[in-house]
Amino acid sequence: MSIYHSIDDFLHRLESTLISNKEPVDANRILAELRASYNEMGRNGGRLYLKYADEIKAVLEYPEEVVISEAMYSEFKQGFRQLKKLWQAKRNVESFYIHCCCQIRQLLIFNRVSEEHCRSCHGTLLYYYEENSQMVMKKCQVCRSIYSSRTGTLISASEGLKLSRASKQNLQEVVSPAEWIGYCGE
Repeated sequence: MSIYHSIDDFLHRLESTLISNKEPVDANRILAELRASYNEMGRNGGRLYLKYADEIKAVLEYPEEVVISEAMYSEFKQGFRQLKKLWQAKRNVESFYIHCCCQIRQLLIFNRVSEEHCRSCHGTLLYYYEENSQMVMKKCQVCRSIYSSRTGTLISASEGLKLSRASKQNLQEVVSPAEWIGYCGE
């Protein structure tokens, strides 16, 4: 299958299963569809945009730790529509994969894109867990500035931090589980 056909199939599948579908969506369904769609598309795109491809693949392998909010899903659908328009207008493979990986990553790593932005560059703040301090921190997707999730203060000495994507357990201390899609008081 050509890379162009692979991208067209990926867009069509997500459009029909997640974007235009009027049925209620839960986090498990979102992740299952992404995993199924991304496997084919990621085979080609992963080689083109390694920066986030490995991270996305790893997250999709452990979906039980992913937290998705209604706002994140709404932003993903909006971003997907823009991505589709970009693809239809330019059919630039490299540009598509860069934007696609950023959209998927923003869906898989908890954020409050409609409420919080980096004070330096206004980029999206993604939630990470810092192993040494055992705290949840927010890292800008664009300029990589790091903020405390509790106080919102900029952390200037970010060298040596061991950041990993914040899990459900990590997020419970800073995010109400009621914000999560599919939360049933687990």
